Amino acid sequence: MMKKAVKQFMACCLAVGIALGSVGTVALADNNRSMTLAGLSETNTVVSSSSTLAGLSETDAVVSTEGAQSATADTDASDEAAEASESVDTTADAAAETADTDEAADTATVSAETEAQTETEAVYDTSMSGELAFAQCENYINVRAEASVDGEVVGKVYNNGSVTILGQLGDWYEVQSGNVTGYVNAAYFATGEEADTIAEAVAYNVATVNAEGLWVHSEASEDSSTIAMVYSSDQLEVVAYEGDWMKVVLEDGTYGYINAWYVSYDTYYSTAETLEEEQERLDAQWLAYLAEQEAEAAAAEAAAEAAAAAEAAAAEAAATETEAYTYTETYADSSSASSSSSSSLSEAQAAVEEAYQTYLEAQEAADAATQQADEQLVYDTYDEAVAAYQDYLSAVAVADELKYSTTTDTSAATDTSASETTYTEAAASTETTYTEAAQTEAVQTEAAQTEAAQTEAAQTASTEASTTTTSTSSSSSTGQSIANYAVQFVGNPYVYGGTSLTNGADCSGFTQSVFANFGISIPRTAAAQASSGTSVSLSDIQAGDLLFYSDGSGISHVALYIGNGQVVHASTSSTGIIISSYNYRTPVCARRYWS
Repeated sequence: MMKKAVKQFMACCLAVGIALGSVGTVALADNNRSMTLAGLSETNTVVSSSSTLAGLSETDAVVSTEGAQSATADTDASDEAAEASESVDTTADAAAETADTDEAADTATVSAETEAQTETEAVYDTSMSGELAFAQCENYINVRAEASVDGEVVGKVYNNGSVTILGQLGDWYEVQSGNVTGYVNAAYFATGEEADTIAEAVAYNVATVNAEGLWVHSEASEDSSTIAMVYSSDQLEVVAYEGDWMKVVLEDGTYGYINAWYVSYDTYYSTAETLEEEQERLDAQWLAYLAEQEAEAAAAEAAAEAAAAAEAAAAEAAATETEAYTYTETYADSSSASSSSSSSLSEAQAAVEEAYQTYLEAQEAADAATQQADEQLVYDTYDEAVAAYQDYLSAVAVADELKYSTTTDTSAATDTSASETTYTEAAASTETTYTEAAQTEAVQTEAAQTEAAQTEAAQTASTEASTTTTSTSSSSSTGQSIANYAVQFVGNPYVYGGTSLTNGADCSGFTQSVFANFGISIPRTAAAQASSGTSVSLSDIQAGDLLFYSDGSGISHVALYIGNGQVVHASTSSTGIIISSYNYRTPVCARRYWS
């Protein structure tokens, strides 16, 4: 509007200038005659001859009558120029108004687009920064480089694993956990009070000794007896925090109390791992498995060689007997069976390795599928990975069964050979006795009496054995029921700190939950479980007993014996709950809770 006013003012000024300029062309008559301004009618142009036009001297204004027509023409031209100027100004004003309108419209459009864009863009929210959240899933959740399902996977958080929230972008949390930083889908994480509840259940609390030496007491009191001494930098698992005292577990599984003023207290949770860390863990576990298989194979081979040597010595000693060929034939058969079993075991172990490689490839394909937008491909590859893992577990079970049966067959062959040898010797001895006894009736009578005594003793022993067997069978049925219940969870995941038989448990959480199903309460940790219950000799273990393994510094793992030389246990996060040979590692002790 300002520009328009300025233009109108300039137009007015231009018109006035033209009018003033035309004054110089006014024609004047004699003193008594009227005058007419060029381009105007006489009715509005009459002035006296004595008049002087404003801004001009009389000399400038007076012209001869001969110049009147010329002045009139000039005045007409001036009027036309003024009209043209007004037309130009009007056009300029219209153009200026149009330009102003377009500019305003453009500004409004840009403003609207900016507002719309602001409304659709997700805002990065830091109100939850620093909060602890826990993954809630079947297995694991991918951590991505961007807040999108198309983002690159940079790590994994397993069920009940912890993350620290840095911020929120739409439906995604930016998190940090372990060595992983990235984005996770917020729908799969528990926060607030739910997270607090989970934290209490999965926390691993550790006390680090700060004093040079610290007594461990039997009770939460300085006046109670001392049971051990711990030293600077020693770390102890804390199972309870009671005022100024902490209840801890020692390496041998013993519970005790330490003064909280002399230790630092830390709480740990399971965290995410990078893809590189995951692969390193899987590789280490595979190498450890191969090492165990090689050690077991070497032990079995050494045992077989020792048994073969013993059998060879026995065969050589029995060669002088009348029917020694029977022993020799049996030995040859057992050797052949042992050789065949060893060959089958080697093939089974090769099948295990092949199945594991297939599983790794299937898992890699499943991970790669998550980088694509094909949802069905994700499901298909995941199912294939699960199937490959089940095949791997089956191959392991077959190999374990062959290893156990190989040892059993060798022992059985040895026992059979000894039995047959004894029978041969007994037959020769009986024949000689009978020949001598035929000569004297008294000898026959004595033999008959002896036979009767043996028969009576055999009947008594049979009765006692029957009673013992009935009692043992009744008590061991509970242990077998526990073992049968536990094996149905094979294939379910391993979760550090977990106690769920279906969604995930660690080794001691698995055994604790299995026994809880039978109304039997046992401690939470492997070390504590190893120090309770009834001690059982490793040579007398039965189904339902717990076997414990050491890492050199204390009890580190627990498994449930299911009979036939096998255990079921929550092994690792990569293998889950599996069945293994009971001596896949050397057990250090056994405990029974069901009798």
